[in-house]
Amino acid sequence: MDIKLVDRGTEGELILSGRLDTKNADEVCKVFLQVADRFRDVNLNLRDLKYISSAGLRALKKLYMKVRGNGGVLAVSNPAPYVEEVLEMTGFAEMFERR
Repeated sequence: MDIKLVDRGTEGELILSGRLDTKNADEVCKVFLQVADRFRDVNLNLRDLKYISSAGLRALKKLYMKVRGNGGVLAVSNPAPYVEEVLEMTGFAEMFERR
């Protein structure tokens, strides 16, 4: 799992690549929450995310709750087809603004 942060002023863009699964979900969640503390709005660029497990979905849910609690918007852009399917099937796609 690789995470790159792009500072866009009041928005932080997280570019995720690799697999978000049980092996790294706790560490990724810590990064997510740090970014949510720094930026009001967060965009997840999922173009290169190849796999997401239920542990990864929990990390996304925690990020969503933190961003919304701060009055911000959590957006998703460029989801890979498999990731898009998982988000749709689990109802998570409804949580995110699309970009």
